Amino acid sequence: MNSTIETERLLLRPWKTDDRAEAEALFRYASDPEIGPRCGWPPHTSVEDSMSVIKNVLAVDGNWAITIKDYGEPVGSIALKPVSHYIADPITADAELTAKYGEALRNAKELGYWIGRPFWGKGYMPEALNAVLAFAFDTLHAEGVWGGHYAANPQSGRVMKKCGMKVVCTTRCDYFPLIDEYHDGVVRLIAAAQWRAAR
Repeated sequence: MNSTIETERLLLRPWKTDDRAEAEALFRYASDPEIGPRCGWPPHTSVEDSMSVIKNVLAVDGNWAITIKDYGEPVGSIALKPVSHYIADPITADAELTAKYGEALRNAKELGYWIGRPFWGKGYMPEALNAVLAFAFDTLHAEGVWGGHYAANPQSGRVMKKCGMKVVCTTRCDYFPLIDEYHDGVVRLIAAAQWRAAR
């Protein structure tokens, strides 16, 4: 079972399955066309769709519902998952990048996150990301944490930059099958040693 992570303003907790109120809260934000497509998934189409996503996608170890302590319901999601080919492929295909960053692909995690549009610009996402990075390095003992974002979504990049994640490389025309779109990307990394040195 996921650990619950508490910050000054947030509670990151496991997703609740078969809970209509949870699904209604998710649908409220995940149906926004400005959210999912920025992350590679389509907007949710119904509360039932959101309930299915919770059960089949979100309710797994390493995926937390972002809740604001004074608000209670989930307003976003943040996850640590195995490193995807979107991250690994450009590194392993380039000998210089492999020599420099290949070690950080071992025992590493990849971030995924989003938060509802009413909560943008309030510092919630960096607060959640810093807490999850601490969990990755202090509890999971990951060697590195990777993150990717569309080149056309610099807001996501600013969150990672605030948390110490540096640009490693860029990618061209990555295909996102859930939305049937191609996007240029930016790959970022923070290694365990960098994390510890910055604390």
